[in-house]
Amino acid sequence: MTRLCSFLLALSFVPGLLAQDSTTKPTEPAPLAESAPQADALHPHYKMETTLGDIVLRLDAEKAPISVLNFHQYVTSGYYNGTIFHRVIGNFMIQGGGFTEDMSKKTDGLLPGIENEWKNGLKNETGTIAMARLGGQPNSATSQFFINVKDNTALDQARDGAAYAVFGRVIEGMDTVNKIKAVETKTNAKPRMANVPVETIVIKSVVLVSEFDSAKVEEAMKKAEEEKKALPEKQMQDIIAKVEKETGRKFETTESGLKSIVLVEGTGDTNPELTDTIEAHCTGWLLDGTKFYSSLDGQGTPLVKRRSGFIKGWIEALGLMVVGEKRKLIIPPDLAYGASGSPPSIPPNATLVFDMELLAIK
Repeated sequence: MTRLCSFLLALSFVPGLLAQDSTTKPTEPAPLAESAPQADALHPHYKMETTLGDIVLRLDAEKAPISVLNFHQYVTSGYYNGTIFHRVIGNFMIQGGGFTEDMSKKTDGLLPGIENEWKNGLKNETGTIAMARLGGQPNSATSQFFINVKDNTALDQARDGAAYAVFGRVIEGMDTVNKIKAVETKTNAKPRMANVPVETIVIKSVVLVSEFDSAKVEEAMKKAEEEKKALPEKQMQDIIAKVEKETGRKFETTESGLKSIVLVEGTGDTNPELTDTIEAHCTGWLLDGTKFYSSLDGQGTPLVKRRSGFIKGWIEALGLMVVGEKRKLIIPPDLAYGASGSPPSIPPNATLVFDMELLAIK
């Protein structure tokens, strides 16, 4: 995915947009089948007219308010009118919203990148629409989007610090999506790009076909932000409760904030000094369960290093351990990688979870 491209609206930009009006009226009625999900305040509908047919989208501002608001702004400004589906991979996805018919990148009207909402619970399933972004830049999405033509579970897994944020789905027009995914493609010379349709597929227009209540979306954004702030504490408490139930023991918390619990008792009788070289195995996770490192992977080569050379949380934890002991550690950001994180695996201000086993003191 070298260029599942830029498309996000900085939160600082949002209040000005929301202040324009509280409810946007549709430009035309939605011709939906009786079986199609109906629109409501947090699930607006949009009709995308293309040269191969129409696609009706139902967006989810309850779970992806930033992405939906961003898309809505591009729609109301007319930005998408005359753009194309510039990248089509028949067994993967169709991507559009950023290039004109002459394969020029559209910059007039492009908004700032927005926050990646990939943790919203929506999955990259067949028929869903998601934000495209630059590889290695989680918060780089701007106008471009893609529609999944199969269940792309790999896109739900974090890479370079994030996955790909779904913000709605096709509720009518999958036949049009299937026509687009089946077109013949080529490698374009300038700009150099693979999987470009031989015959240009134009997005003639994208229009709102239900009411859009920006006040409700703003409420959803505030709620999502509050939940985001509360999530790390909840995740940590869930881990603590689970481990304590499994072990029948309690986590201990030091003055620095390090939390640890003994999983396996050791056989040694001394703790390593700061100047001692230790041999250890460890596996690390983010609070959401994403594993970012394990010395047990591959050849399973242990860590061999002077105790003083590790992050603060490890230095403190190892000073409490004896050879043969295994502990689970919960290390707060200031004892780990702090505000800078450790890109691309560890985000800023991340609380980390480790299983650590002290194998030897040398």
